[in-house]
Amino acid sequence: MANMSYCRFTNTRSDMEDCLEALRDETPLSDFEVRAGKAMFKDILEVCQAYGIIDAFDGDEIDRLFDNLLEKEDEDE
Repeated sequence: MANMSYCRFTNTRSDMEDCLEALRDETPLSDFEVRAGKAMFKDILEVCQAYGIIDAFDGDEIDRLFDNLLEKEDEDE
């Protein structure tokens, strides 16, 4: 269910902290989570780039970051 407009950033901030902790801890992720993580981070960085917050980002580096977290059993499939 989508967040209500008055609390979307508040609720999402908590979820984002959980995602960042998983990255910091190098928590293994399923293929689905790897794909979702790549898309989410690229979307956020594209918005930052569009608003002039950052000049550029390395999409390949994002791919490598998430690919390195792919659960071992998912790699064999």
